[in-house]
Amino acid sequence: MEKLSFASLSPLASKRFARFFYFRFDRLRIVVCVFAAIACLLFLTSTSTPSIRRLALHQDSGSEPPFPKQVWQCYTTVGPRNTSITHRDAFKATKIAAGTAGSWFPVDGDWSYRFIGSEAGTRFVQKHFKKQPDVVEVYTSLRVPVMLSDFLRYLLLAGEGGVYADSDVEMIKPLQDWVPEEYRNATRAMIGLDVDHAVKDEDEGWAFRFAQHTLVAAKGHPIMMNMVRNVTNKMIALAEEKHTKMSEIELHDRDVVRITGPRGFREIVFDHLSKETGVTVGWRNLTGIKEPKLFGDTLIVPINFFGGGQAHSGSDGTSPDKRVQHYWKGTWRHWDESM
Repeated sequence: MEKLSFASLSPLASKRFARFFYFRFDRLRIVVCVFAAIACLLFLTSTSTPSIRRLALHQDSGSEPPFPKQVWQCYTTVGPRNTSITHRDAFKATKIAAGTAGSWFPVDGDWSYRFIGSEAGTRFVQKHFKKQPDVVEVYTSLRVPVMLSDFLRYLLLAGEGGVYADSDVEMIKPLQDWVPEEYRNATRAMIGLDVDHAVKDEDEGWAFRFAQHTLVAAKGHPIMMNMVRNVTNKMIALAEEKHTKMSEIELHDRDVVRITGPRGFREIVFDHLSKETGVTVGWRNLTGIKEPKLFGDTLIVPINFFGGGQAHSGSDGTSPDKRVQHYWKGTWRHWDESM
């Protein structure tokens, strides 16, 4: 049966549907309500009546993935100076998420889907990292949405594992086919290239970086665990350096890049690959790769797997390798479009 999505509605119907949620529900519940509505519609239109927590696999290849059958998406609502997002910002982010949600929602299969909001994210961290109170303190003290979103994705995969995707990421290829068959038994993490022109401003962390919008890892994988620890340690050190409380630290773009963002993540990935192989691994070992490369338990995949369709890095939007389409809507920038 054809899946129901927002794209199938007329412009007038879509507008009326969106306005209904915008004016009738509390701003911090907008995202949850929209996703619930989509799930209910899909449930009612399916002849097989699957659970609303089941995830569409599109087809059954008869193979098992090497990581938990769990998909995570999240949306954090804290703003700068501990303010909440506005109705307008939440509504905008909701529309973006609704546009790609249909690719992850249920038809059949036994994958689970969880959408995590701010309160649920805090509960998750408190439950899974209660023995690491410094991690909980850093997470609950962050006041920059992009850093909170970055940190939460690492925490989700470290705590339970599975597939993480930003709310503006569309699934293109069935999840059970993401890892090439020859690598499935050995793969516990799958990391994709996202930008690959390392000869320009390599030290800034932008010219060569790994995708953070789509991540795959087994529960407790060292990359995610080390990223959690690295973010925690850097934030504690920064607070001590500035002689201020964690929640009152003034953070800049460069802090985002090096702590939770692409530069910080790249350092942790390279460190893990080097430990797995016993030799130093850097961007020169990966730039321009056309086929996946396995480093111990971590599969590094070419630009087209997670970064297809971009206007750089030799990216090809029509490649059969393409697993997802990232639309670069920047929902985490809801409070500062100029960041």
